[in-house]
Amino acid sequence: MFCPVCGRAMASPRGRDVPFPMHVCAVDGVVFDEKRDRWYGLPEIGEKLCCPVCGQAMEGEPPEPPVRLFFCYQCGTTFDKGRSAWYGIVPHLAGPP
Repeated sequence: MFCPVCGRAMASPRGRDVPFPMHVCAVDGVVFDEKRDRWYGLPEIGEKLCCPVCGQAMEGEPPEPPVRLFFCYQCGTTFDKGRSAWYGIVPHLAGPP
């Protein structure tokens, strides 16, 4: 997993048998809880967002403010700002544990 704020790789859970597997960004403090499929510590989403699956910058739609949707053309991940919902995130496929 990659941090949606800075695009850096997030620390993965220690093992497969962890009861609450979480990915943590040491720089921004953002946390992704795999079990609950929820993000914690995300600041207000502005006009810039990085893909949590591949770390690339996401493109906004419409291109001028206010941006309502973010797309990652690299891997297909989408963020709907109006619903605060992520689509296409599959943490166990994002990289090696």
